[in-house]
Amino acid sequence: MAMVIIGVLMFAFVVPTLAVTFKELGVDLPPTTQFIIGLGNFFSEHLLLSFLIIFGAGGGLFMLFRAKFMSKYLDFAVLKIPIIGALAKEVNTARTARTMSSLLVSGVSITRAIEITEDVVQNIYYKKVLRDSAIGVEKGQLFSKAFEDNPKLYPIMMSEMMQVGEETGKLSDMLLQVAQFYENDIEEKTKSLSTIIEPFLMIIIGAGVGFFAISMITPLYSVLNNIS
Repeated sequence: MAMVIIGVLMFAFVVPTLAVTFKELGVDLPPTTQFIIGLGNFFSEHLLLSFLIIFGAGGGLFMLFRAKFMSKYLDFAVLKIPIIGALAKEVNTARTARTMSSLLVSGVSITRAIEITEDVVQNIYYKKVLRDSAIGVEKGQLFSKAFEDNPKLYPIMMSEMMQVGEETGKLSDMLLQVAQFYENDIEEKTKSLSTIIEPFLMIIIGAGVGFFAISMITPLYSVLNNIS
């Protein structure tokens, strides 16, 4: 948001000044410079409207992404994004294991615990696995069966630990260990992720600043060459 506000103000107050200079010098402007000047003139003449459009578009996208019919596509996209997808899988696994362990230790029945965990998990695909596991438990299947059938969502470790817990009668303890393992892993990966993101942000900012600088400096070079 800070970048957007600074960018709009720069276009609104800096670009029109340079545009006047170019006009007085009678310089032939390249397409990129004309685009920036046109954008700057619009922001300068309709500053309040510009902010309303930008924040309105942002709010509209936010509401669109929050819409129920979009959840299926967004949840699928999140799971397929490199690095983020793997992290999302671990987050959902840890959340499932932690919630189920806490509820079972508290004496909540397994079917009720599954229902509550389904509400806690945000991703629609993980909700479906939990819903299937509840149906399976009611039919007499092992709780771990639905997780074993979905290795692309829940790692093999999850179903294997659950199977051990079901055999030994210590399901809540096994789930707690799974939760602790993935929570620690998530913490380490999140620290590394912040380090990885910084160079990408610098590249994006540098590309934007570079495009603006080149577009505005190129006409000045033309003037200097004509003088020479």
